[in-house]
Amino acid sequence: MKWSEELIRYIVVGIVTNVSGFLFYVLFTTLGVSPVLTISIFYPISIGLAFNFNKKWSFSHQGRIPTSAVRYLYVYAGCYVLNMAVLKFFSGYLGYSHLIVQAIVVPIFALLLFVAQKYWVFRI
Repeated sequence: MKWSEELIRYIVVGIVTNVSGFLFYVLFTTLGVSPVLTISIFYPISIGLAFNFNKKWSFSHQGRIPTSAVRYLYVYAGCYVLNMAVLKFFSGYLGYSHLIVQAIVVPIFALLLFVAQKYWVFRI
């Protein structure tokens, strides 16, 4: 499959999982479930769905699930730590709006995650 096709599929998976996750977040918090509990429930579900859709559809990966799953979790954990460091530095230390910082880094991290998944997580 061409690199551009994989990227488009990856973007579709990202949009679908993130929009649906956000809608569930809004629904459950509106119904009175705490934001922390809601995130704790739906974040792992969202990551699991994205893993499966990216593995099967975006990258057509036929490899072993345990290996790719562990790599997937490593990549997301690394991005999480990096995101927190960037947010803390630019928002907490330099005083930039956290919304602006996230608006800039989210697309950058999405691209980094795509490259990591294509060339390491789901490599054949």
